[in-house]
Amino acid sequence: MAPSTRRGTETTAADSSRYEAVADLAQRALADDDLETILQETTGAVATVIDARSLAVLERLPGGSRATIRSHVGRHPGGDEAGTVPATAESWVGTVLERGAVTVDDHRTSDVNPPTKREPGSSVGIRIDADGEAWGVLEAHAADPEAFGDGDVAFLERIADVLETALEADSRRRRPNADSRTGGGRVLRAIETAREGIGVLESGGEFAYVNEAYAELYGYEPATMRGMHWEEVHPPGMIRRIYRKVFPQLSTTGVWAGQTVGLQSDGTRFLKEHSLSSTADGGMVSIVRDVVERRRLESEFEEIYSRITDAVIGLDVDWTFTHVNDRAAELIGIEDRELLGRSFWTVFPDVDETFEAEFRTAMEGQEPTSFEAYVPVLESWLEVSVYPSETGLSIYLRDITDRKTAERELRESNWALRQLYEITADPERSFEEKVTELLELGRERLGLEVGFVASVDTEAGQFEVVHATADDRVRPGKTAPLSETYCRQTIETMEPFVLTDAPAEGWADDRAYRRWGFDTYVGCEIPAGDGTRTVCFAADDARSEPLTPAERGFVELAAQWLSYELERRHHQTELEELVGELEASNERLEQFAYAASHDLQEPLRMVTSYLRLIEDRYGDELDEDAEEFLEYAVDGADRMREMIEGLLEYSRVDTRGDSFETVDLECVLEAVRSDIRVQIAESDAEITASPLPRVRGDSGQLRQLFQNLLSNAIKYSGDDPPRIDVSAERSRADGYWRVAVRDEGVGIDPEESERIFDVFQRLHGHDEPGAGIGLALCQRIVERHDGEIRVDSEPGEGSTFTVTLPPAGNARVES
Repeated sequence: MAPSTRRGTETTAADSSRYEAVADLAQRALADDDLETILQETTGAVATVIDARSLAVLERLPGGSRATIRSHVGRHPGGDEAGTVPATAESWVGTVLERGAVTVDDHRTSDVNPPTKREPGSSVGIRIDADGEAWGVLEAHAADPEAFGDGDVAFLERIADVLETALEADSRRRRPNADSRTGGGRVLRAIETAREGIGVLESGGEFAYVNEAYAELYGYEPATMRGMHWEEVHPPGMIRRIYRKVFPQLSTTGVWAGQTVGLQSDGTRFLKEHSLSSTADGGMVSIVRDVVERRRLESEFEEIYSRITDAVIGLDVDWTFTHVNDRAAELIGIEDRELLGRSFWTVFPDVDETFEAEFRTAMEGQEPTSFEAYVPVLESWLEVSVYPSETGLSIYLRDITDRKTAERELRESNWALRQLYEITADPERSFEEKVTELLELGRERLGLEVGFVASVDTEAGQFEVVHATADDRVRPGKTAPLSETYCRQTIETMEPFVLTDAPAEGWADDRAYRRWGFDTYVGCEIPAGDGTRTVCFAADDARSEPLTPAERGFVELAAQWLSYELERRHHQTELEELVGELEASNERLEQFAYAASHDLQEPLRMVTSYLRLIEDRYGDELDEDAEEFLEYAVDGADRMREMIEGLLEYSRVDTRGDSFETVDLECVLEAVRSDIRVQIAESDAEITASPLPRVRGDSGQLRQLFQNLLSNAIKYSGDDPPRIDVSAERSRADGYWRVAVRDEGVGIDPEESERIFDVFQRLHGHDEPGAGIGLALCQRIVERHDGEIRVDSEPGEGSTFTVTLPPAGNARVES
C-alpha cells in the first residue's frame, strides 16, 4: 500500500483505547481476514471509542454518482431504502472523496454539504483509497455540533489507513499467485531496510546474499561480497577461534551468539556482536552489529534520557529506586542521590493499592501499563506509565494536577449548567420559584453562603433586596443606601465584580464592608428595561482560590437569564395591557355594530316605509321623475341596511364564531349548492368539483366563505352561463390545503387584486347588487382559520380565488 498523503493533527494524549483499537484492527488486516468481517468489526470497534450517533463505511459504486453503505453502526442520516447515498460533487460523500478529510463542525453553518439538512450536528469524513484511487469513505456523525476534536479526526485517519491495508490484502487474494509474490517482496523489503547486518551463507561458506547494512560494516558493496568466503572478512586469529569455539556449538544447537572481530576491506578491525543460525541446506544466516556504534548510541541515549522532560524513575524487582532523573527529583522534592536505594513505599507511604497492583501486573505479564492516581504526599495527580523488564520497572511520571483540576471544574460546570437549564426551562415552576432555586444553585456552585437579587435606584441612591436565600441580613424588602453596598461597584463594571478577600483588597474601611461583613462577594448587573438589578453571591469568610472562568461564566449566565425573564415579563405586562385595551376596543366596536344593526336600521325602516306609503297613496299623482326619485330613495335605504348588516357580520367573525372542529368540505359545498340553488337555476350555472378534503375550522363560517365565492363567480360571469370549478391540493411545505374556486367570468385587473378585499370596495359599479363587503368577510374568515386568500385574474380571462385552510387535526390552529 502506498503511504497515505493525508495527515491530520495527531493527539498528544495517551489514549490507550484508541491505540489498542488501531493495533488490533491492523493485525486483523495484515492477517488477511475476510474483508466483510473486518469492515463490520471496524465500525463496531470505532463506535465504542468515539462518541458518534452513527458510523459507517461506504464504497463508491461504479459510475461514481452513488455510494453503498458496506457497514454501519446507528441509523445513517442520509441512506435510502436500497442502502445507498449520493456521491456526486455536490453531495457530502462526493466532497469527502474530493478533499480527502473533511470535518463539518456545524451542519447549519458549514460551507460543506452535510449528509442531512434536516438535523443539526457535526460530521467527519475520511477518504479510503485502494489501488491508487478513491475507493470510499469512513464517516462519523454526531448530534453535538462540537462533538469531534482533532484527536477524533486523527484517530479516524489511522482507522482509514488500516482499512486501506485490508483492501490491499483483499485485492491480493483476488489476484492469482499474488500472495506469495507480495509476501516475499514484503520480507525482502524488511531485510533490505533493517538496521542490522544480515547475510546468508551457502554450505561452503560463501556469501549468497548480504543486505546494505552487512556490506557497509565490512566496507564493501553488497554485490562485491556475494561469492566471497566468510574467512575473507575475519583476521586469522578470529578464523581459528570460530573453527574451534563457534562451529562446534553451532553444529550442536543450531545457533550461536557472541562477539567476534571483523576485518574491513581496508584492513581495519572492529568488534561486532554476532549471531549465527544453521539452515536446512547446510548454510548459515549471519547477523552482525557494530559494538562500538551501539555503545555510542547507548551513550547518546543516556544523555537524552537524563534530559527527558517527564519525570523518570527506575525500580528493581524489590521496588527499590535504581534511577532518578532531574525532573523526577524535582517533582518528588528529594535529591536523586537520597532516593537511590530507598524503597518506593517508604518515599510514597500513602499511595493507594493501585500502584502495587499495577506494578505487579506489569512485572508478571511483562506488558507496559499506565494509570492515573492521586499522591497525597505530593498533593498532586500523576499520570504513571510503567515499562517492565526482567530486572525491574522504568516508570514515567507526569504531573496532571492542572488537567485534573480542569476536568473537575468542567464536570462541576456541566452539572451546574444542566441544573440551571432544568430550573429555567421548567414550565411548572413560577418565576419566584425559579429565582429562589437559581440562587440556591449559585450558592452550591460557588461554595458561598448567601445569594440575592437586588433592585438598584441609581437616581435615588437606594438599594433593595427583592429575592434572597435564608439570611437575615439580605431578606427580601431589606433596603440600604447604595453607597453602603458592593452593588455600587457592580453596576459600574461590564463583567462580574469579584472580591475574594475584601479586607486584603482595600475594603476593610469601606461602609459596605462594615455594614455587611462579606469577605467574599461576586455580583453581576442584570440589564432590564424596567430598572437596574443585580444578582449577587457572598460569604463571611475569604476565599482561598480566585474565581475560575467557569464560575464567572455561571454568574453571567444567571444574570442573562434573569435579564431575559424580566424583559419578557415586562413586555408580557405591556402586551397584556395592550390586549386588554384591544379587547375593550373590540367590545365597544361590537356594541357599536349592534347599535348600528338595531338603532340605525329602525330609522331606515321608517324611511323605507314612508316612501312606500307615498308611492301607494300618491302614485297616481306623481310624474315619471318623481317616481324615479322615489325609487332611488328606497334603493338607497335598502343598500344602507345591507351595509349595516354586513358590517355587523364582519365585526362578529372572531367573537361570535363557533369553536373549531373537523369539517368535511364536500358537505359544505353541497350545503352551499342548496343555499344558492335559485341563483344557479336562474343563471344556468354549472359547478364542478374535485374531491375535497376534511379541514379544521368553523363549519358555519366556511359555509359562508364558499357561498360568497360561488355567488360572486355566478354574479360576475358575464354574458355566458357561469362555469365554475372547485379543486384542492395539499402543500408539501406546511401541510395546509389550497382550495381554489375558478370561474370563466369577466375577471379583475391585477392592480385591483388587493383592494377587492377591503370593506365596501366595489370594482364593477354600484349597479350590481350587494354591499361590497362579501370578499372582506371572506378574508376575515380565512384569517381566523390561520390561512390566506388571494386572487389570480386577468380582465376577460376569469378569476381563481385560492384559500389556504388547516388540515383536520392541525395543532397550530386554535379557536
